[in-house]
Amino acid sequence: MEMHKRKAVESSQTAADLKLHLDKYQAQLKEAQVAVAEKTASLEQEVFKYKRMQEEVAKLNRKLERSKKIEMAGAADEVLLEEVKEYKEHLTCPSCKVNKKDAVLTKCFHVFCLECLRTRYETRQRKCPKCNAGFGANDFHRLYLS
Repeated sequence: MEMHKRKAVESSQTAADLKLHLDKYQAQLKEAQVAVAEKTASLEQEVFKYKRMQEEVAKLNRKLERSKKIEMAGAADEVLLEEVKEYKEHLTCPSCKVNKKDAVLTKCFHVFCLECLRTRYETRQRKCPKCNAGFGANDFHRLYLS
């Protein structure tokens, strides 16, 4: 009988010790989770800052190239004509490369010429040529650029 009591006391003591260890490890786990969350948040902020800096560098590189073109061309008219050509290229439909962009898909907001969108709709190719988002009859509208 006494031996069973002694074993019971020892078992309860080891159970209490194990519970203390468990509590300690759970506290350490919570601290580690908080530290991971903080480091993740700071890493996300750094990634955001890095992307913004990359955008700024790209913008400055474009400015630098533009100023180099002006210096190399000697005449600013040539540079301006090239820029006008680039902007006109941006305004042409990427699908047919002939017509001007004059219609917008309201699902994904990509812009094409109305003829291309109508042709795609009528030939049952009802997906955006850029992102493959499906569209219906009421999902493209005329766009007026002035």
